[in-house]
Amino acid sequence: ILDMEKAPPKLLALIKKGFDLLDTNNDKLLTKEEIQDYCAKINCSITDEKYKEYMGDVKPMTFEDIVKEHKPFMQAVLMIQVADTDKDGKISFEEFKEFILSGLEGVPEDSIKTLFGNFDTDKDGKIDLLECIAVCSLQQ
Repeated sequence: ILDMEKAPPKLLALIKKGFDLLDTNNDKLLTKEEIQDYCAKINCSITDEKYKEYMGDVKPMTFEDIVKEHKPFMQAVLMIQVADTDKDGKISFEEFKEFILSGLEGVPEDSIKTLFGNFDTDKDGKIDLLECIAVCSLQQ
């Protein structure tokens, strides 16, 4: 969904904040275990096999690695981490709108609604991690 190397600085700063929150041991690396722990907290367990399918390899990643490599799974995890302000593991329309507008100025609300609808494939009014992964994967 996002070419992170071309992302506006404000949006990149938000995504970096999400990375820092996931990096629970503050070593500037995201490990498989840190990501799996976060996914479990939002009721979306990711097995070792699924993790390998999504990420390719299991080496820890720096923020710079994530910016340079197109990893839809990581984009989705970071988006949920940053945008999910009530920490229920899903992104409501209001959270999505706030996330988009905090990183990109002047986006019309109808465009935000359309984009939200593209993510919310089950039409329950919330974007979960699997929906987010699916949309981010379309960019590959």
